Amino acid sequence: MNHVPSTQLLLIEREKEVAGYVEFLLVAADRPSVISANGGEVHLSLSLDLIHTLKSNLLLLLYSAMEATLVQLLDEMHGAIDTYCDSADRLNSELLRLVLKTFQKDAKGQALNTNSPLHQGLFRYWIQDWQGKTSAKDKRSDGISGSVDGLVFYKQLRKFGVVAKTQDDKAPNHLTHNALQRIKNNRNALAHGETSFTDLGRQLSVQELEADAGAVFTTLKQIATEVNNYLEGRRYLATPLA
Repeated sequence: MNHVPSTQLLLIEREKEVAGYVEFLLVAADRPSVISANGGEVHLSLSLDLIHTLKSNLLLLLYSAMEATLVQLLDEMHGAIDTYCDSADRLNSELLRLVLKTFQKDAKGQALNTNSPLHQGLFRYWIQDWQGKTSAKDKRSDGISGSVDGLVFYKQLRKFGVVAKTQDDKAPNHLTHNALQRIKNNRNALAHGETSFTDLGRQLSVQELEADAGAVFTTLKQIATEVNNYLEGRRYLATPLA
């Protein structure tokens, strides 16, 4: 059973979007190149500087796919857990810590102002706290400090007990790739004005970007599969006492 259908659909759509853009870049970078319009009446030569700028834009498409995938997976994990669980007492130890951390922010005591038992009130408060984050921006602020890369995916999955803590406390190899770090770093350089799109694009080849795009989507699909297996096995629940 597919427990992350929205994430799977998102990845299909974003990969198609990126593939179309890469196809365009491969043609545009084949010198000389022009764009024509109005039945061929208007021609615009694509300068090298413009092509460099267009290459840098691909980094934004890839980074957007990374952030969107993380937020969508968090949405689907909360949704599935809400469907099959109703009590903090039933959650695994990692999730129980997450619930209690959320409860610490309950300045108005909303989790306690209920007729339900405490374990149910805590669980419901945690779920409603997430559901109250209506924008992706709010959801990204929920423990996601800085920009998204392989390490951030790993830390978020750890909070739910999807993966166990590794010896070096870094993501296992099948759930990360150097491409994610490169995409994040280059995206940040652009977003923070540290370099121009044209200057950064000069350092990148379309073939390198195409390879990184493939690595990013392969990794995101593996992460989605890991989360799906976690939800399928209901590993968010505590192990029953013997």
